[in-house]
This record gives sequence, C-alpha cells and structure tokens, in this order.
Amino acid sequence: MNFLIIRLSSLGDIILTQAVVAALKCHFPNCRITFVCKEAFADILLMMGSSIELLIWRESPSFFKELRAQEYDAVFDLHGKLASHLITLLAKAPKKYRYQKQRQLRQQIVKHETEERISSTVDLYFSALTDFFPDEKWESPKLYPHLLLKDEPKLPQEWEGKQVIAIFAGAAHFTKTYPLTQYRDFLRLAKEDWRFIFLGSEAEKELSEAIRGSFEAISINRCGAYDLASLAGLLQKVDLVVSSDSGPMHLAAALGCRQVAIFGSTHPRLGFAPLNPKAEVLCADLPCQPCTLHGRESCPLEHWDCMTQITPRMLFDAVEKSLLS
Repeated sequence: MNFLIIRLSSLGDIILTQAVVAALKCHFPNCRITFVCKEAFADILLMMGSSIELLIWRESPSFFKELRAQEYDAVFDLHGKLASHLITLLAKAPKKYRYQKQRQLRQQIVKHETEERISSTVDLYFSALTDFFPDEKWESPKLYPHLLLKDEPKLPQEWEGKQVIAIFAGAAHFTKTYPLTQYRDFLRLAKEDWRFIFLGSEAEKELSEAIRGSFEAISINRCGAYDLASLAGLLQKVDLVVSSDSGPMHLAAALGCRQVAIFGSTHPRLGFAPLNPKAEVLCADLPCQPCTLHGRESCPLEHWDCMTQITPRMLFDAVEKSLLS
C-alpha cells in the first residue's frame, strides 16, 4: 500500500498525526507513507519512529510535478484547508479522504452554545481512516529524537543533582501566554534545588529574558538555540516542562515528559489537551472560556481572568505535585 498524508503545519498539529502514521504502519507493515508538510516541521516527521518519505510543500509548479510523479492507493487530508484540498485534488489516487474538523461544534463551544467537548484532535484525524479501521483504538503520539540526533544536547554541568524545569514562556497569541509578572512570582517561590531553562524560538528570547530578571543565578535562556531534534532531545533530560497551550506542549507530551500545561483563552474541551498521563492541566474554567479556537491578541472582556486567576502559587503547587509523582 502506498499512502499520502497531508498536514502542512503547525508544530502541535503535525505531532498529533504520529498516531495516524503508527496505526497505518501497524495495520500495513510494508506500506509506504509519503507525508506533505512545510520544511520547518520536517524533523518532526523524522522522529516519528516509522520510515516516512517527505514531500516538502512549496507553492510552485515543481512541487506539483513531484506530487504527480507518484501514484497512491489513498490520500488522507489531515489539514482541511485550501492548499491541502488542492494537493488532494491533484494527487493520483483512487481513494481520497478528508478529516472531519468539527468546525460547527468548535464554533458552538467557543460561542458557549453547547456543553459538548471534543475528546482529542487525534480522534478527528481518525475520521479520515474509518474505511480502513472504523474502531481503531489509537495510541497517544510518540516521538523518538534519538533517530535524528547526532550530538546529544547537554544541561549545565553545575546543575547536576538539581531538578531542572523547562519553561516555554511564549505562545503564538497573547491570550495564551502566562503573564510575565506571574512567571516572576512563580520563580520567587522556587525551591532551593530547582533550576530553570527558558526555551522557545528566537522571537521569545526577549520575553524570557524579561522574566528571568534577577533570577539569573537559577536560570538560563536558550530560546532560539536548538533545532527541533535537539530541543526534543533536551526535553528528555529535564525533570518537567511548563508551557501554555502550544506546539511545545504537544512536543513535551509526545516525549512523555512530566509537564504542566496552562490554558488561557482556549480550553481543553476543544480537543487540544496534552495526550500524556504525566500532564497536569491548569485551567481557570471560567464561563467565558474558551473565547477563541486559536488565541487572541487581547481579552475581549478586557480582564484576562482566564490567566490571571491561575496564580503563581497554583503553578508552584502543580509543578511540585508533578515532580513528586
């Protein structure tokens, strides 16, 4: 069998497709899987633990020429956008499937018109595979950095024997970012043997540096310092990961890290909760949550209580509980 999977972005969404890749490989051990994604996320595919051929998405005639050079038994569109629809349309395959995004249900959840919840985005992905295995009991997504790593990332030698907490302070949208002042107050509560490494993109370096402030003795800032494989390898060395509802949250979950995930303007019942038994989720669960599917640049009610009501003490307690588990 020759399958084509399409998910162009983003980090967390692509990580969650590993469950689909694993299921296809389990049911069709000798199958060939080609995966279309943006170049920035290619390393995630190479850490999925299965032999995957990459087809890097480009808006150019050369991409479609490369696409048309192959024939597939089935195409699975796990993105559901115009670009992925075009790829599906032009791919040579007798069977083509598109996952059910549950747009209407998600809109109803955001508008507070229903108490229903989406168990997981992975369940939605599997809606594209019901012709192959309608009752699949999927495994949570997993990544294997050692398949790609050449040099093992290291923590500071002087931190040996300390409990190391990785913090991804940034997020794509402001209302998904835990407040800077509250992060600082959390650091003030830190136990004597806790150490902090701030991670994320280069764009989050300034924010992380502002949080560190007078806590340089117990923290380092490594935003923008690692590619995805090295970042994943590093997370396997830390004791716990703190993040908002973001791509790094799903990365930590797929690596089986102890983690604390903070939800603000979004909500776990939209299907984005970390798929990890070691995850602690902090959510104020206010009547106005969620107010958005992906995040906002400001609170529409101008109070941002979804984040401010998750106090530094609550974060401290969740981290301490997780480290003791």
